[in-house]
Amino acid sequence: MSGKRQWVWGVLGIAVIGAVAACGFLLAERTRAIRFVKEMGPGINLGNTLDSTGLRDYRSDADDLEYETFWGNPRADAELFRVMKEAGFGTVRIPVTWEDHLDEEYRIAPVWMDRVQEVVDMALAADLYVILDLHHEEWLDLKIERKEEINQEFVTVWEQIAGRFREYDERLLFEAMNEPRLRGSSYEWTSGTEEMRVMVNDLNRAFVETIRSAGGGNRKRYLLVGPYATNSETESMQGLILPDDDRLIVSIHMYTPYSFCQREDGDTAWDTPDTREQVLTAFQEMNGLFVEQGIPVILTEFGCVDKGNTKERVEWTKYYKMQADRFGVSCIWWDCGAYGLIDRENKTWKFPEIVEVLTQ
Repeated sequence: MSGKRQWVWGVLGIAVIGAVAACGFLLAERTRAIRFVKEMGPGINLGNTLDSTGLRDYRSDADDLEYETFWGNPRADAELFRVMKEAGFGTVRIPVTWEDHLDEEYRIAPVWMDRVQEVVDMALAADLYVILDLHHEEWLDLKIERKEEINQEFVTVWEQIAGRFREYDERLLFEAMNEPRLRGSSYEWTSGTEEMRVMVNDLNRAFVETIRSAGGGNRKRYLLVGPYATNSETESMQGLILPDDDRLIVSIHMYTPYSFCQREDGDTAWDTPDTREQVLTAFQEMNGLFVEQGIPVILTEFGCVDKGNTKERVEWTKYYKMQADRFGVSCIWWDCGAYGLIDRENKTWKFPEIVEVLTQ
């Protein structure tokens, strides 16, 4: 073999070895991500607390810290998180609405940031993983004509959050957006349009870039991104294009069937062949689109309201949990109001039967 041929084959060999090594590294990181989410265990939301909004519509002089109890829940405390942990939950998702605590330049009120950090610290001290998000943000509306402006506002808010929690470890996760959609439109609770799905993908990418560039623990922090409206419809999930990052988790919400799950005056029973098929298909698609590709999925919201139908709620939860486990999806119960499993005043479980299903 000539010297030139040897050189060519040598270069090709190095390239192949490099490509194999890169694939091996990516596979290892994705395997690690799947394992990490399993270690997080079952989860529960701290709903209608730090995500409360609208107080200043009634009292313009209201203090930032009054928002936490505005929707009827007591202030979060260390005992609440300890009770969650002792029940068998490994993760708490802490929805936070920042909108009413932003100035005209989208700077977060220091007193609000301090309180959010205090709540996060209490949850971490209870040995829970914590997911922190942007929740009821009216400004984060998918109006295509405001795309650039929204992107800048979005980045500004996340830069501040990432900066405050810069030195926190992997037990704190960030979730880009909650149910991003075009509010008040006929597309609001659908899969959106292609243009809207692209806008969600662009915001997800900006989120990942912003967090990673913040340094510290943010370089390795696991980040949650979701599709349009965070919903489980096929077109919505298929339209999610993940940013180029090896520590991502897909966030999905699913309340099926709607009348049983979300309407307090709706159906008290759920078990029909159609419902079973819808739930099964959704989990199959989550598995095929993401889990089998090494991308973990967390159902960051699911649940059903209480209508004096505990037996039906238990069976519905069992079916969801069975399919989620079967297809490698983790679940976080939406807990507040009629969905609530825990009495936050007394720190006792109102529906221990459902808690048992979730945590077994």
